Amino acid sequence: MSASHRSTVAPRSRSSDTASRSALASLRWNIAGSVVVVLLQLCYTAYTARAVDPRSYGAYAIALTVVPFFGYLANAGLSACVLRAERLTFPFVRAARRLGMMSGTLCFLLVEAVAPVFGALFHMPDLTVMVRLLGCVFLMQPSVSVIVTAMRRVGAARVAVMAESVGQAVGVATAAVLLAWGWSPFALALAQPVAAATALSMGTVWVARRPLPPGPPVRGRDLLAPSGFMTTHSLGQFVANNIPLWAAGRLLGPGAVGSYSRASLFTGLLLTFFYQGLNWAVTPLLAERRAKGLLLGRAVERTLCAASAVAFIGFGITAGIGPAVLRLLLGPGWASAVAIVPALSAGAAMTLLCYCGGAIDQVRDAPRALVGTLMATVAATVVGVGLAVFERSLLLVAGAAAAGQVVGHLVQLVAWHRAGLLHAGAALRIHGVHAAVGAALGAAAAMGSSARSAAAALAYGLILMLPVVLVCVLVRTWIPVYATAVATGLLRDRKSLRPFQRGH
Repeated sequence: MSASHRSTVAPRSRSSDTASRSALASLRWNIAGSVVVVLLQLCYTAYTARAVDPRSYGAYAIALTVVPFFGYLANAGLSACVLRAERLTFPFVRAARRLGMMSGTLCFLLVEAVAPVFGALFHMPDLTVMVRLLGCVFLMQPSVSVIVTAMRRVGAARVAVMAESVGQAVGVATAAVLLAWGWSPFALALAQPVAAATALSMGTVWVARRPLPPGPPVRGRDLLAPSGFMTTHSLGQFVANNIPLWAAGRLLGPGAVGSYSRASLFTGLLLTFFYQGLNWAVTPLLAERRAKGLLLGRAVERTLCAASAVAFIGFGITAGIGPAVLRLLLGPGWASAVAIVPALSAGAAMTLLCYCGGAIDQVRDAPRALVGTLMATVAATVVGVGLAVFERSLLLVAGAAAAGQVVGHLVQLVAWHRAGLLHAGAALRIHGVHAAVGAALGAAAAMGSSARSAAAALAYGLILMLPVVLVCVLVRTWIPVYATAVATGLLRDRKSLRPFQRGH
């Protein structure tokens, strides 16, 4: 190899490794922030379950299924546009924020107008007030999404995590204080608007102190086409994810949908924040590599490796200790919800992989792949739910949701294999190792679930996982995510890497 060729390749390799380390460091901050927010939400859920009576909480639960639908229109896919931007400039962010403010204001006015319709439809006068209060979040949330995403896009993940974590803490604290003062149940609906206002204030201060680089003018309408496609795609995902819940409510009765919603809220909370952490960390890296004309293969493999570890190991643990945690949170009378936590955890793991695969397809500008994955997921979910309803089994409904996501991810792997982006066999090997680790941890945790007390079951489960963790430490060089972390410099290990890493 000539000296000139070496001088061309070496900086590119160093740049790739530096970007990978930056992405993994960002991932670490995002996961840490997710843990903080999840703990806050779990504590808030436990408090509100005891401070608000079930009937009043029911109005809030319905509001949470109605208002997020308008949220997809309010955010208009702008976060994805900011993450995917090849070069983030001040005019680009300003245009995205203006578009978000316009769409958010329109959605706020729409929600305020149709709120009485939902109250009359469900015969709940409190629901009208709940929807209107919760709808106030649209005045701030689109701007928050743009600013916080811009923070992550330029490598300020720590500041973004602080803004969101502080916002969540202030929001739930405000709602908790108002509930204690007797403003129940309407204080429940103020947590999200207050959290958004707090995060927006912190984000605005950051923008003022760290101006973005200048660039050519960007008009809001220039963002409508890509953001419109992402909004439509997100709505499709929303429908696909809620098919099991709607089927359970329509055909199995209110008791079934209540149990399903409680359990899916628990696993969905973890899914949302795990995915956000991964998406915010790796999407900017992929977008930068594509803008520089670099191949995406290695970055895609590392992205999938991180997603696979979080999905299979994280939700494997959730499948094991999740039933005990839910028993502790909800108290007695929710046996049906507790029973489907393992199946919903499997579905959440596969959903996380599908979501991360979708982020990869967004960056490589493959709308046909996105549509194909979504259609395959919806079709498989509908077939599975149909069989589950025929058997009148809530557990099978949860299993159908997982099966639909499995089919969707397999479609993604086939598309990447055909495009020469990632060998399907390598991806399946990565998934297999991480799934084995997650299954071992989950099985060990589940052994403690026979305890009568929920607290004892949780404690036993955590203790029984320790031997499995020790074994994983001893054989860590065979675990793909560890090998990837060492290869990118995020972790250091004196031992030489096993054939898994050298083979790449």
